[in-house]
Amino acid sequence: MPRVFAYGSLMGDAVLARYHARPARLAGYHRAFLHESLRRWGQPGSPCPILGLSPGGECWGLVFDVPASDRVRVMRALEKREAASERRRETHTVETPDGPLPAVVWVSRSANGNGSDGSSLEARLRTAHGVVGTGPEYVRGLVHAMELHGIRDSLIDTLWERLQG
Repeated sequence: MPRVFAYGSLMGDAVLARYHARPARLAGYHRAFLHESLRRWGQPGSPCPILGLSPGGECWGLVFDVPASDRVRVMRALEKREAASERRRETHTVETPDGPLPAVVWVSRSANGNGSDGSSLEARLRTAHGVVGTGPEYVRGLVHAMELHGIRDSLIDTLWERLQG
């Protein structure tokens, strides 16, 4: 059965919501705001910082079991969103309560110029607004998806506290 590891907005994405998910740990990578959304969460004049995976550390996320019968459809939809030129699709072993499992993971190729104007991450999130929602709503969705599965990340928790204030 194909599996997908989600660490950002994919944790609450409708494409994966129908499949069984459980917490999983990806060793060797951590969440970082490496990319910019110019449509979904932001726009060219006010891009929204979005997550990517950077080498080092560990990342807790969700691993979704995708039935073989849905694999082509799901991967096509995720490739459209995740792969672009900013990420590459890889297979990594993730640790789950059931033991190690192989999973598809989208890993950042490099930072996408995020924050090149010198403004703070918080300020850029506050001004971002795209067709799906705002920067703070992007972070709220991450917090919600993580809380549902008992996952914590100090980067996201701290950022969310600041955005609420």
